[in-house]
Amino acid sequence: MNAMKPGPGEVLRGPVKSKTVFPALLLHLIDEQPDHGLGLMQRIEALCRDLLAVNTNTIYPLLRRLEERGFIRGEWQHPTKRSRRYYHITEEGRERLRRIKNNMLPYLDLLAASIDRLRTELYAS
Repeated sequence: MNAMKPGPGEVLRGPVKSKTVFPALLLHLIDEQPDHGLGLMQRIEALCRDLLAVNTNTIYPLLRRLEERGFIRGEWQHPTKRSRRYYHITEEGRERLRRIKNNMLPYLDLLAASIDRLRTELYAS
């Protein structure tokens, strides 16, 4: 196998998986525009349709982990009462997002090329 080109098993074990896709997507969306958990879920659903299932059991624990690691910071909309918590990306979060995106791109390119070849093979006239 070519050392520069990961095999199918490596793609599934590599950076293209929910443990990397969700954090990268959240960091990216928050970098574009600070948002609260429900807003982020709606943006992911609009972007990915049914490709990535997102729910409160997925999003909120991940937001807490990203905040604990210093990649995002959350602020209550109303500091004196519990309300919507808006998340903002930190400089550490931007650096983490940059690294994830750099590592993920070759795998995404491989997946896209494989899908294109499959589509061509099955549906070419």
